[in-house]
Amino acid sequence: MDSRLLADRHPALGQLYRVWLARGEGAAMPLAGNITERLADLDDVIVVIRRPSESDEPLRIERSGKDVDRLYGVALAGEPVGRLTPSSADADNEAAIVLASGRTLMMEDQAQLPGGSARIVRLYLPFADEAGAVAGVVVGIVKAA
Repeated sequence: MDSRLLADRHPALGQLYRVWLARGEGAAMPLAGNITERLADLDDVIVVIRRPSESDEPLRIERSGKDVDRLYGVALAGEPVGRLTPSSADADNEAAIVLASGRTLMMEDQAQLPGGSARIVRLYLPFADEAGAVAGVVVGIVKAA
């Protein structure tokens, strides 16, 4: 993913991606504690999804930023991940792909939101537990310009 192009189109997501890239020590992805501490300036445009402790538990949003909540018209913390896209199956699949692969994913689609129809961009960035396994995903969410 080209961080300059991303920053040009979506400055907040470009900044989020640069924070994620600064993971250090050649790690494939940042550790959970390290990434969440460095995201304070971007807290308003992210949601955090953690891998459930039981495999049959649905994915839920652990934390959501004020701008994201305003965009969706509701506080998303505690809600199923399916709230992030027009099709809940798409959101579940997107998060599952990132959790399974440890790779980044960027998606853009049209959504009907409380403020009307809008293009929404989501940047999924995985983070690791102490053992290096994918522990969760930070998702940057912005309205496309």
